[in-house]
Amino acid sequence: MATSPGSPDDPALNTGFLRYLPEKFSRGILSLQGILLISMAIASGFQGIFGMTWLKFPILAGMILFSLLVAISGSRVIRVFLVLGLLCFPLTFQYAEDAWHTLNEGAVRAQLFLSFITAIMVLREPAFRSQLLQAAGNIIVRQRQGRRVLMLLLGSHLFGLMMNMGSVVLLGSIASSRDREKGATGHSYSQRQSALAIIQGFVTTMMWSPLSLALVVVLSQVQDVTSSMITPLGLLGVLLFLALSFAVSQLEVWLRRHHPEPASKKPEETERRGGASFLKILMRVILLVVAIFSAITALSLVASVPVPVAVTLAIPVITFVWLMIQSHGDVGVCLRGPLANTIFRTLPSQSSEVGILLVAGFMGPVLVALMPTADINAFLHSHHTPPGVIVLVAFFAIVAGGVLAVNPLISVTIALGVLADPMALGIHPLYLALSILGAWAVASALSPYTGVTIVTASMFGVKSTTLALVWNRLFGVIALTVCAGIILIFGELTAIPIT
Repeated sequence: MATSPGSPDDPALNTGFLRYLPEKFSRGILSLQGILLISMAIASGFQGIFGMTWLKFPILAGMILFSLLVAISGSRVIRVFLVLGLLCFPLTFQYAEDAWHTLNEGAVRAQLFLSFITAIMVLREPAFRSQLLQAAGNIIVRQRQGRRVLMLLLGSHLFGLMMNMGSVVLLGSIASSRDREKGATGHSYSQRQSALAIIQGFVTTMMWSPLSLALVVVLSQVQDVTSSMITPLGLLGVLLFLALSFAVSQLEVWLRRHHPEPASKKPEETERRGGASFLKILMRVILLVVAIFSAITALSLVASVPVPVAVTLAIPVITFVWLMIQSHGDVGVCLRGPLANTIFRTLPSQSSEVGILLVAGFMGPVLVALMPTADINAFLHSHHTPPGVIVLVAFFAIVAGGVLAVNPLISVTIALGVLADPMALGIHPLYLALSILGAWAVASALSPYTGVTIVTASMFGVKSTTLALVWNRLFGVIALTVCAGIILIFGELTAIPIT
């Protein structure tokens, strides 16, 4: 039976103003949030695929109601974001040229982001219950350190394609508990490398996965670039990123050769045949990913809609089918157990994060409309600024914003809003899109304030600032240097002549 909001040990009841309300009322607020989120995701899918434009108004009403509920139940951060979102209204009417068009664009983007991330989150439930993924996670953490880092990088990437942040929770909990059993602490070197491998493997999904919010944002703002153009080059970027991550981990081992880590209290038990077992399980995981992506692609092609729109309807259907298989075809067990847990516990527990994305998506077009975009472009054009330099500045601005607690969704939206016509500046659109995706991935790995860093730090019992800015320092320096070189080189190679 699923545990719904209202259980004595449910942490969601202790957030926001819910701690001051009667338990029955608090439980109702959380349940209503879950129902609103899944309803809006499915409605957005029907609206985009079947052309039901009249659903726009119920969805807008649902977003307003959800915002009011999350202001009561959410964290202090989401309330700050909601206040900032409200301030956008008077500023838009005061300074924007076409206020209603700007606000409508913000509402459309907010709906897309809310529906998309909700659809992704419901896929966590069957993935967490999957014996296949659990077995793969246990094999990974039983390897010797070098092989373990490599498998964590690969496993975190593959799991992240299906579970999003759930992959960080799954692998982080298995790895940290495994090391605690061996007597290691959260500050041991093995724990440090495991935590970094999980983060670095996960963020690479942003560079190509159709289930990544980063790709949705970039494709929605960079014209003449499609997911089919991004995918092959994005996968090359993933291989480069993972190879760089593994090389840096081995470099750290070499640098620490004169400072060996104290032996653990218990003898290490490695999986002697883990390699062969993992390869067999790996093929099954890859087939599962291919099946999910194929279903999304097929729906996108048949309905002639963008991939993000297809995701909002395909993923809930895939989730239901997967849960039915896990429930052995028993509809009652599925509805009362995992499906109820998804709607009444998983979704409400993530309402603050969803609310932040909703507000950030709404604020993006408003902030772009309030900026002197035309003046900035005129300055860059008149000074004949090289494309590589322009993109490199945007890259470092996004990374620096992440370190300073600026959500990459906002900084990327502003950067792409300023560079709305890249060809006028000699910048190839595909080159810009790939560079921004890389910036988002690096910013997520180096920022102490992104969800992946905060969750991983809690799994391993360290501060997020320590994890992102101290443990990840060497990788950050090398990754930024390599990315800067690649951006400058390809900026020259792909530059478009300006008439």
